[in-house]
Formats: sequence, structure tokens, C-alpha cells
Amino acid sequence: MIFEKMKEIREYFDKTQLELATFLKVSRSTYAGWENGIDLIPLIKLNEFCNYFDISLDYICGLSKTKNYKLLNLEINKNLLAKNIKFIRIKNNDTQENIAKIIGVDQSNYSKYELGKILIKTYPLVEFARHYKISIDWLCGKIKDSNI
Repeated sequence: MIFEKMKEIREYFDKTQLELATFLKVSRSTYAGWENGIDLIPLIKLNEFCNYFDISLDYICGLSKTKNYKLLNLEINKNLLAKNIKFIRIKNNDTQENIAKIIGVDQSNYSKYELGKILIKTYPLVEFARHYKISIDWLCGKIKDSNI
């Protein structure tokens, strides 16, 4: 689980929850909620956490044992992410309705993810990447290679 990796990584680097909360511009209680699995960390904040420790989204999401990649970008390219999830779904001859069920969202929201109207949430993105065996870092435009 992401929250377990967050705690493991934070403790490995001997950082406090308050230090990470300050860096991420959230309260310590908000950060603690993410790290304890009470609340779901937004994708943008998870990316900032990964950038802070120079680790991959794929690693923290349990999709890869590779901690670091040679990154093209530190930021998530929202438009590219939308384009890539649509590309992968179509490439696999899947429907929006089917993939929405697989990742646990309604089809209307999934459609908005593909159109770039809203940013896909962290856990649906992890399920999408697991289903298609594809890199989250690639989907977000952070690396060139799509394989995990």
C-alpha cells in the first residue's frame, strides 16, 4: 500500500511528519491521515512526495522495484496523462464502461479523466496501471519507457 511505503521512506530518510507536511504545504494531521491510510493522497501531492525523495511513482505504488528513473519531467503533465490513458484503453480494445468498473469509478468520471477535465485520482490510476501493466510515471509524462 502507498501509505505504508510513504512511512517507510520517510523514516528511512529520518524525516518527521511535520517536515513532510510543511514541504507538501498541508497540515501535519492531513499528512498523518495519508500516511496512516485514513485518507487518500492526491496524485499531485504523491508526485511531490516522490520528487522530494527522488523516487518513482511506480515504486511507491508497488508497481516496480525500481526506485529511481531518469526523469524527463518532475511535474505530472495532466494533458498527456489524459491522452495516454485513452490511448492505452483504445489500444487494448477496451470500453470506458469496462475500465471504469475495473478501476472503481463511474463511467462519467472516467470519461472526464480521458478528456482531461479532471485529474484521475491516485488509486484509480494505480488500478489502471496494474490492469494494463503500464508505468504510472510514463502515463504522467515523467519517463520515456512505458514498461514497468
